[in-house]
Amino acid sequence: MVSKVTKKPVKKPVRPSVKQLENATVVTRPEPKKPAEYPVDPENNNVRYWLIKSEPYSRIDPKSGKDAKFSLADLKQVDFEPWDGVRNHEAKNNMLNMRVGDICLFYHSNAPVPGLVGIAKVAHEAHPDSLQFDPTSTYYDAKSSVDSPRWWCVDVSFVRRLKSKITLESLRSNDSLSEMSLVKRGRLSVSPVRKQEYYEILEMENSSAFAMDIDCDLGEEFTVDPSA
Repeated sequence: MVSKVTKKPVKKPVRPSVKQLENATVVTRPEPKKPAEYPVDPENNNVRYWLIKSEPYSRIDPKSGKDAKFSLADLKQVDFEPWDGVRNHEAKNNMLNMRVGDICLFYHSNAPVPGLVGIAKVAHEAHPDSLQFDPTSTYYDAKSSVDSPRWWCVDVSFVRRLKSKITLESLRSNDSLSEMSLVKRGRLSVSPVRKQEYYEILEMENSSAFAMDIDCDLGEEFTVDPSA
């Protein structure tokens, strides 16, 4: 006679309370595994330059049922947005290297014509990504805890839109950008940008005419940095 095997009850993960999530923000931010790849720009307040990717068109996440859409116009509607949901250790390391005021090129990635559409800046330095604690989220990580989070993200805020989209194709065809991370390693969602690459992209923008081709509704008045 085969004896019955008693199965242990499976413990369902418990979503942390709001208070626990608030307390998670006091966890000491870890040092990056690798230092920032490129130096600061002494001619521009010692900032570094980065590229962040987002999706301007609706895509319903099959697990959470939530829309992954977040366009440059959506960023304009908020004071700042946590750049959460990043589950790549290299991209996480890049965010751990970000400092307040650093400049981010904003890239629309799931558009029919992907490309750069705007500029954002780092509003707050890296803090625990709250999605890692949420069992209903695609970005939940059972190995992570409030006291020892594995995933970190920065907050970013809107600066301005570009005059027109700088397409991935045009970036690839520019010899001055042949070593750019986006061109060489297109899948990384948060990547560093060299100072000379950033200024080359601004030159590309300056040589273009205004166009409503950035996958969202932001008019010409938003091409100006209000703090400039």
